[in-house]
Amino acid sequence: MQIYTTTLTAGSLTLNKADGAMLVSLAIPDGASCTFIGNLPFKGLSPTAITLSGGQVFNLATPTPTSPLDGITITWLSGSIDIVIGF
Repeated sequence: MQIYTTTLTAGSLTLNKADGAMLVSLAIPDGASCTFIGNLPFKGLSPTAITLSGGQVFNLATPTPTSPLDGITITWLSGSIDIVIGF
């Protein structure tokens, strides 16, 4: 697995199937926040963004390389959001 790391301090980062990401991990330090949203409706309900804030860690992984993460957007709200993406 190859790893990409970044610190999001503005804007947003979107992961699509074509990117081939198998893992995303977010670390949100005190005083920072971001939103995380997928793009897949489920049972007729549209997705809504969840807000992650200071002190939270969020991890999401796919079980196989043939099913990469898709349609995920991380949007910066404040502070510095540390992101690790595995391919």
